[in-house]
Amino acid sequence: MKIPKKRYLIPIFILFVLLIRYVPEIGRDKSPKDRYLVTKVIDGDTIELSGGDKLRLLGIDSPERGDLLYDPATAYLASIVANKTVTVTYSKRRRDRYGRLLGYLFLDDICVNEAVLSSGMANVYLFDDNLSDSVRIIGLLNAQKEAIANKRGIWARPVSPEDLYLAIKGKLRFHRPSCQSVRNRPILDIIKFPSRIDAFNEGLSPCRNCRP
Repeated sequence: MKIPKKRYLIPIFILFVLLIRYVPEIGRDKSPKDRYLVTKVIDGDTIELSGGDKLRLLGIDSPERGDLLYDPATAYLASIVANKTVTVTYSKRRRDRYGRLLGYLFLDDICVNEAVLSSGMANVYLFDDNLSDSVRIIGLLNAQKEAIANKRGIWARPVSPEDLYLAIKGKLRFHRPSCQSVRNRPILDIIKFPSRIDAFNEGLSPCRNCRP
C-alpha cells in the first residue's frame, strides 16, 4: 500500500528539529582554544600573533618600559615563545579596551603565564571578570609564591617598605597608606596587610599610582 507523502514527511521533520536542538549540546567546548604562531614579542606580557592580533597574557603584569627589569622580562618571554606555535585559551572577556586579545598562553603543556611568574618576571594581576578562572588563578598564585620564596627577578629588588599596606574590601589592588585611593575611606572598608608579600599572597596587585 502506498503511504501518503505527508505521513512520512512529518516524522522526518520532527527528527530534523530534534537534531538541530540537541546536537550543539553534545561536546560543547566550554573553553575555546585557538592556535597561533608567535611573530613578535612586544614586552614581558604582550605578544603579536600570526594574523596581526596582539595578545596580552591574562592574569600577569610584567615591568613597564623604563622599569629596571623591562628588558630581561621581554627577553625571557621571547626565549619561550618567539616563532613558536602556541595555544590560547580565554576567560569571559576576549579583548581589552585596546583591542588586544586576553588569554592564557600554552606551549605544549606549559602554561606560559605561570612560567613568566615563576621566573620572577611578572606579578599576578587579576580583574573582576576573570575571577571565575579558579583553577588558572591557583596556578598563577602558586607560581608567584615560588618566585617570591626564591627571590627571583622582581622579588629581589629593594622596595621602600611601609609599616602596613591597605586594600579596599572587594577590590584587587593594594596601596600605600598615603595613596589617594584609600584616603578618607571608611575604616570598615579597609583591609590591612603587615607586608607587601601578604597582599600579593592574597592575589592582590600593587596600585599603579602609589606603586607600593
